[in-house]
Order: sequence, then structure tokens, then C-alpha cells
Amino acid sequence: MLGQNERMGITTVLFDLDGTLIDSSPGIRRCVDESLVHHGFPAITDEQFSSFIGPPLTTGFGFATSDETLIESLITVYREHYGAGGMYEYAVYDGIPELLTRLNDAGFRLAIATSKRTAFAQPVVEHAGLVSHFELVVGSERDGAGAEKPVVMGSVFEQLAIAEPHLVVMIGDREHDGHGAAALGAHFVGVSWGFGSHEELLAAGASGIADHPSEIEAFVASIS
Repeated sequence: MLGQNERMGITTVLFDLDGTLIDSSPGIRRCVDESLVHHGFPAITDEQFSSFIGPPLTTGFGFATSDETLIESLITVYREHYGAGGMYEYAVYDGIPELLTRLNDAGFRLAIATSKRTAFAQPVVEHAGLVSHFELVVGSERDGAGAEKPVVMGSVFEQLAIAEPHLVVMIGDREHDGHGAAALGAHFVGVSWGFGSHEELLAAGASGIADHPSEIEAFVASIS
């Protein structure tokens, strides 16, 4: 474990939520299917779903149609089902609570930066029993604005008064996490237990890819 007096460099660790801290796929997939069927589309396939989680919903539903009005309707129905219970159909990944405790004990500042609406992300993190580990849980607005990862991360930087982005590392499972980190001058470490492939994460600039939460600290320590 990294002791507060032993580490030099990274001071702040940002985490994605879906596919990084929690496996939210059961609830998300059910609610996506509810919306698709409501609009006369077939249920989402495994291949389509593998790309759905991570980007903003406006991008995620792009596999079904390019009609922006229809996409907004798909999102509206999805959110109705998600808010009615789908948001709580998840599991915390093994090893995550222990990792967060160790990072807290080592003196790192922790925050969540997710494209999910803050109105959904905050109660999910509270329900999962993880909220006490984080200074902030930041997502998109109620209307979906600000869902792009550079915008979400930028909001975290502003609220935490981060002036040295090179002392920040983003932990996430999709390329969007890496792109957000690159846009702001932060580091990026990928995780393999989520929804992105090793190839995707490396192409997005990951300095390393963890296969289990217990490996995160070593990657953070290796960044200088």
C-alpha cells in the first residue's frame, strides 16, 4: 500500500462508475430493451450492448436510429424505467471497497466522473455504500447536457480546484475515459473488467490496464 509520505506524484484519483466501480449492465440492458420495444425496435444484441455503456446516451442509442428526435424519445423512456428501479440493478465489483479504503488511507483525493446523470449516479453510489470514499460524484445534467467526459472531468477539476492536471489519474473502462484525461492533461489507467477491450484502452492512451482492483495502486505508483 502507498503511504502518504512515500508517494510522490499523483494526488487525485478519478473513477468512472459503470464498468469500473459497479457492474450496472443488468439494469441498463433491461431498461434499454424496454425503450427499444416501446418504440418498435428489437432488443439490443450483445455486440450492440458492448458499445452502449460508456458514451453519452445520445451516442449509445445511435445504433438504433440516426433520427435525433427519436433518439431523445428513446432516452426519455429509458430513463423512466431506469429511474423506476433499473438503476439499482447492479453489483459492486469484487475488491473495489477495499481498494477505495486503501486509497483513502494513503491520502489520495477521490472523485467520480461519470457520463451518467448526477441525479442517478449520486443515489446509486450511496446505495452501494461507497459514497463516503469520495469528495465528489459528478455526472451530467438532468437534460443530459455535459455528458462528454472532458466536460464531466473538467467540472471535477473546477470543484476540487485542481490546478495541476498532471497530478491526476482517471481510472476507467472505456476509451471516453482516456480521451477525457488526455483533453485535460491527466493520466489514464484502464480496467479490463468493464466494457472496453485492451485494444480500445491502449489506443485511448492508457498507461496500463488493471485486471483486478488490487492492481490499481501499483499503476498509480508507477506514474511520475
